Order: sequence, then C-alpha cells, then structure tokens
Amino acid sequence: MNIPSFSTFKLLFSAFICLLFFHCSSASAENTPQPIASYKIDVQLDLDDKQKPSILEGTEQLTWLNDSPDTINELQFHLYLNAFKNDKSTFFKESGGQLRGDKFKAGEWGSINISEMKIAGGENLTSKIEFIHPDDDNKNDQTVIRVPLTKPVMPGQKITLEIRFTSRLPRVFARTGYWGQFALIAQWFPKIGVWESAGERRRTVAGWNCHQFHSTSEFYADYGNYDVTMTVPAIYKGKIGATGKMQLEQQNPDETITYNFTQDNVHDFAWTVDANYLVVDRTFAADQQVKKTDLDRMLRILDLPEDQIKLKDVSVRLLIQPEHYKQIDRHITAAFNAIKYYGLWYGKYPYDTLTIVDPPYNGDGAAGMEYPTFITAGTSWWLGQDQNPEEVIVHEFGHQFWYGLVANNEFEESWLDEGFTTYSTGKIMQTAYGANRIPLRIGGVPLFNLPVSIPHPYEDRILTLRGKFNDPILTPTWKFYNELSWGLNSYPRSGLVLNTLERYLGDELMSRVMREYHQKWRYRHPASQDFFETVNQVAGKDLSWFFDQFVKGIETLDYEIAEAWSNKIKDNQYETDISIRRNGEAWFPVELVFSFKDGSKIIGKPVVVSNTAIEYSFENIKEGRQWTDRWQRSDRWKKFRFTTAAELALAQVDPEEKVLLDANLTNNSRKPKAIGIGATLRWGSGAMFWLQTFMQALSALG
Repeated sequence: MNIPSFSTFKLLFSAFICLLFFHCSSASAENTPQPIASYKIDVQLDLDDKQKPSILEGTEQLTWLNDSPDTINELQFHLYLNAFKNDKSTFFKESGGQLRGDKFKAGEWGSINISEMKIAGGENLTSKIEFIHPDDDNKNDQTVIRVPLTKPVMPGQKITLEIRFTSRLPRVFARTGYWGQFALIAQWFPKIGVWESAGERRRTVAGWNCHQFHSTSEFYADYGNYDVTMTVPAIYKGKIGATGKMQLEQQNPDETITYNFTQDNVHDFAWTVDANYLVVDRTFAADQQVKKTDLDRMLRILDLPEDQIKLKDVSVRLLIQPEHYKQIDRHITAAFNAIKYYGLWYGKYPYDTLTIVDPPYNGDGAAGMEYPTFITAGTSWWLGQDQNPEEVIVHEFGHQFWYGLVANNEFEESWLDEGFTTYSTGKIMQTAYGANRIPLRIGGVPLFNLPVSIPHPYEDRILTLRGKFNDPILTPTWKFYNELSWGLNSYPRSGLVLNTLERYLGDELMSRVMREYHQKWRYRHPASQDFFETVNQVAGKDLSWFFDQFVKGIETLDYEIAEAWSNKIKDNQYETDISIRRNGEAWFPVELVFSFKDGSKIIGKPVVVSNTAIEYSFENIKEGRQWTDRWQRSDRWKKFRFTTAAELALAQVDPEEKVLLDANLTNNSRKPKAIGIGATLRWGSGAMFWLQTFMQALSALG
C-alpha cells in the first residue's frame, strides 16, 4: 500500500529460459508490453451544488485483446468507487469506515454507475450487466460486474467496448476523493479485470482475476495505452496533474478548460486538480545527477553494457500546497534520489514524466499513494513544515518499479509490492541520506539529537518481531487475521525478509538477484514463486528452505547461547562447552564465533547441506586447525566442546547480525561467567536502540 499506512505501523511500533542465467535476460533488449487493455476516455469534472469537484460524466472506449489461448465468454470489470456507495460494501464491512487513521463521514458517499455498455458497432450489453462477489457472500457489494457475451472473444481477437458512466467522488478517503477545491481522482472509471490462463501466475484453471475492493487491498490490471481528455472548471487552469504527458490545454467558451494526457505501457490512470496548487517543474538530468562513480560501481557489480545502466532525463512536476513552499527543494531532491537509485539498481525509469502531488490539509486520505508516473506525498500538520517528505516520496516512487513496472497482484501477494518497496526505500534512504537521515521536529523545533546511528532495517524490527505471527507473508490481503497482521506482514516483516536474504547472500549478489528479477518481469505479472526461482537461479543454490519458512510460514526464529563455560583441565589447556538453542521452530545457518582470552578465535561457517541439516566448518584461527560438525534440523539444541589453550571470553551466534529475522538479538552472545557490568551496558545499549528506533520511526511520517 502507501506510505501513510506504512507510517501508521511505524507509529505503532524475457519470457524464455537462459542457459547463461544472468547475462541472458538482463543483457537482452528491454521488454516491451503487449497492450492488452487500452483506454480512450473523455470525462467532464463538474462542481456539485456545494461547489465541490465531485461529479464526473464520462465516455470510455476500451479495446481489449484476448492474448490467451482461451475462448472468453464473459467480461469482468472493477467498479472501485462503489466501495464508497454505502456502509454495506465489503470495503466498509471490513474497515468499519476507518482506514489509515481516517474516519469516513457518513453521507459523503462515492459511486460509479454504467448507463450504457455496448460493443462498438454491435450489441448493446447494458441489460446483461450483473454484480458479482467472487471473494465473499456479500450480495450488497457492487465493486465487480460480469458481462456475458453473445459472441465470445476468440484467442488473438480484440473487442472494443463503448461505455458511458457517471462517477461521484467521496469526501477524500482511502486513496481518492475531494476536499474543498481539491480532488484526487483515482479508481474512477470502469476497469476491466485480468484474464489469467492456466499456468499464468501458477494458476491451475484459466479464469478472470477480478477481486472485490477490500479495505487492505489495492489493484491489479493489464498494461495498455491511455488517452484521457478531461474538461474541468476554469478555476483549475494550470492546476492539474495526471498520469503521462500533457498533449493539450484548451480554453473553452463555457468557462471550462480541456486537457489531454496520454501515456503508453501503463496499467492505470489517475489525476488531480486543486485551485491552490503551486506548480513547480524541474528536470532530472541524468548526466548531471548520476556521478561517474555511481555508474562505474553498477557496471562492476552487474557486468552489463553501459547503455543498459545509463539513465534518461525525466520531467518532474510538483503540485504543492502554498504553505509547504519551503519544502519544494526537499520534494524535488527526494524525487531525484529515487529516480537515480531505483534506476541504477533495477533498470532505468522508462517514462518521460513524473508528477508528485502534495494533498491539502484534511486531504490525508489521498496522501502517500502510487499510480503510474503519478504519486502523492503528504505532510502532517502537527509536525510542522519541517516534517520530512523524503521517505514518503522515495517509497511511493518505488511503486513505479514494484507495482508499476513489475505488475504484481497485490490483492493476493501484497509483499511483492509493499515489501519490495519497503526494502528498496530503506536502502535508498540509507544511501542518499545516511543512517540519521532527517531529524524529527515538532512545530519546527528539533525534538532530539541522538548520537548513535541506526541502520534502516532495525526500524522494521520493532514493528515486526512483537510475538507470534498469525499469518504467513504469502496470504491474500483480505484473509489476514486483521489489519495489523496485514500491515506488519506486507511492510516491515517483508522488508526484514529481504534484508536478511541480502545479508545472507551478500549485497552484490543480492543486487544481481533484484536486477534480474525486475528486468525479467518488467511489464509482466509475476508470482512469488517466480521471485523464488530467480533467487535460486542467480544465487546458484536452492533457497526453498528460506522461503518456505519466512514467506510461506509463521515460525519464530530465535537462536540463543544458552550456556558457555571453560574448565581448566591442566596448564594452558581448557575444556570449553557451549550450548546453543533454537527457541523457535524456524532454523537458519547462523555463523558462530567463539573468542578466547589469548586473542584466538574458533569460527564456524555454516552450509545448508539439505532441508534437514546444516554442516559447520570450524577453524581455530590461531592454531590453523579445521574440522566439521553437523546440526540436524530436528535438533532444538546443539552442544559444542573444544579443547583450547585459553579460557573462553565470549560466545556469539550471528556476530555480524546478518539474521535480522532473529526475534531476540540480546541472547545471541554470552560470556562464560556472570557478566556484571557488561550486562548492564548491553541492556542499556538495547534500551537506547529501542528508543532511537521508535523515534526514527516517528520521523518517517508523511
């Protein structure tokens, strides 16, 4: 989802197999999508009787291609705005009329109604439209329709529909709506679902993927070309932003203005108006923003031709509230950092434009959201004008890659969108701004200035590792135990999974994994299993044990040094015993380091030899002695005994803290005797960590 939901939880705490697996798909020409669902829309935005921008009258010409081997006998469409039609919709039953801290005000409803649907030059389908509810038994939900066809759409055929519709925006809530003279116009037109053939996204039987609008779900659609003409009241002259590039601005005799925006190779379209916007246009000039050292580093890591790593210029438009004018440069800088690093790491941003929207006071329901080439940021009034927009912008731009360019089904696998964006956001914030990043201020006054830096992944730990998990990460959004479970699994827990995977593989190998996955699935619809297979392929090892436990499972991971002591058996010779225990069901090849008072160390390097065992290669660094031992997965504990020349000083599990999913890092080390002052220092450091992590979480509010 979007960064406000992400921040709320922070407050609470191609198409072929390559023999040369990496170079083949990554070094190939950029994928170009097959336009499946293309829209030509003409819409007029009218003010209601209270002069609010809430009424849309539109015509839509949809050209849909059946690119499957299947014969299609009916079409299915999303009517998302009907989620706000009344309190009987599935969305309202699930959310209780509250989402992301906003509470819906009864009576200020939204809706969408199709007055006519016909095949171009053919049959009128209007009377055949019927509401369906594929996800639940709520017969009052009207967010999905089916339309039976007299003449089926055969494989390879196109069908063109002509649709007349009326939409009414709700008072801004859950990613869309109006407030005052502001409107964010999203999920506003009849939108066809996705036909999935058998085998696509691991589906066993072909059919429509067209879920109802749930309180915790977002969107899934096919790529196409959009040509949208909007006629708006004259008060919005020059105060408009939309997906794509403006092609027309025309003043009309009736005191309206007509705009036309077009964009190819996207799967949605959103727009906004506000008579109060300050409009700022800047250009991301790739040759100026990307240093040679940045380019050289990625050339070395990815081993690709320079033309595949170089970025392109992007026109950036910022629509910002006048009271936030001091933040203009910060918004733009954050956008430039996002374009730069996402582009260098995963592949260049292919579009010519990016529009950033700063919603007004009382418009928080529209804040922190993503659509193709179009994102909303947002600030919090109680944090003052200095409240940072950076993380919101970097996060929402990230969805241009993990949602926009790799079109995941967030209804069913939200972690592929939100988790990947959470992971990427943290890396960019760390790279561009450093660990301390942006100071938290209240009313412009700095609240604190802690001296210790906290790397970004640790912020996600305080949100995620709060006890037993109710659900696997890989759970459809509407089937999570509750909204908290959905949020924790989709955002910070998924981010921790990816950060742990990175620390296990190494950052450069992980960079190649993520680049390969993105390039292979750009303009396509991957499933989680496709990511798993990409990891295995690029890493050259089977990591099913990792994904089975931490994406598909709910087991707790917690390694503990349970006991550690040394017994002197004769001069210059000690018998050392160390007991390590798994307190949870999950297991991991954790590294072991045992340090002795003469400066020597025994280091245990683990290798997963099967889904049932880890083999440790031990080496006494001082003596050069090597041996192996095996820890069976079925064993909850393991005892190690060594004869050494010095007394044990410290026993450690995962000394470099690679395993961020470990629920309790404070039990990962132990001295052989009572720790005394050392324990006080350790627990004091732990308290400082939690305090700082919480305060940094606050600073991420958008």
